[in-house]
Amino acid sequence: MKRFLLSLVMIAFTSQVLFAQDAEEKKWTHGGFVGLNVSQSHFSNWTAGGQDNVNGLGTFKYNMNYLNGKSKWDNTLDLALGYSYFDFDKKPIKTDDRINLSSLYGYDVVKDKLYVTANLNFQTQFADGYKYDTDSTNRISAFLAPAYLTVGLGAQYTPSSWFSLNLAPASGRLTIVNDQELADAGAFGVKGALIDPVTGEILEHGSKFRMELGAQLIANVNYEIFKNVVFSSKLIVFYDYLQDREFNALSKKYGCRLDFDWDNALVLKVNDWLNCNISARLVYDEDIIPIEGDSFLQFKEVLSVGISYKIP
Repeated sequence: MKRFLLSLVMIAFTSQVLFAQDAEEKKWTHGGFVGLNVSQSHFSNWTAGGQDNVNGLGTFKYNMNYLNGKSKWDNTLDLALGYSYFDFDKKPIKTDDRINLSSLYGYDVVKDKLYVTANLNFQTQFADGYKYDTDSTNRISAFLAPAYLTVGLGAQYTPSSWFSLNLAPASGRLTIVNDQELADAGAFGVKGALIDPVTGEILEHGSKFRMELGAQLIANVNYEIFKNVVFSSKLIVFYDYLQDREFNALSKKYGCRLDFDWDNALVLKVNDWLNCNISARLVYDEDIIPIEGDSFLQFKEVLSVGISYKIP
């Protein structure tokens, strides 16, 4: 399944690249970048203390857009995978991991400002994730566990070249947990296993899928604050119309029925090869069991300096 889906993504984008070779005739535009950030530290008899480490982060982002008359089709593939090694005899610690494929078709109804849209978004990760503060064998996520596939119909408002707002009041979201152990535990909001209270045996395995029907809002910002300093932000908010459960993943009453994923990045480009990236991501979902404590708010921040190559 993993190889099949990755192959499918590569075939889709390879096909679009081939189509884009005749960009003038078919009105395709495309471009992106690939980056590699690496750092290393070594300590020997260092009285201030420290631990040898090696850090690496690979990123890839590519856009493929089509514009013809009143029709447009925007596609983005965003990939990242990063690790830190503190002890080469042990498993590395993952620092970043994402697979994000988005596609939006729009039909212009108000002079490049308002579009009727159909959009698709797919999110998952490459590798297993662990709760490292416990041990590196306590797996809490994996490829396609979770994965989110969202399809929606709505409208997009684009008042400027650097901002867009898409509201899809008819959206379906499929949550996939393609790992039976995690599905049995009820991870990521799927229905957990039915367990015999006496023997502890599994009477019925948990579901690997969960379907939701609701409304989705996507806000995008891509703004050059100063020369070679670009701020980008993407906010995704989802509300499930069919949410009739009274309690969340911690068996408490829902405090907020909205799920949101807010991803921000500040890119400082030194020259054609060297850049500095600061990213911060905020996620809130009361259907996901917290890693620690009772807060459903997830936060991640990454600061990296490295090389990048612009793909024409």
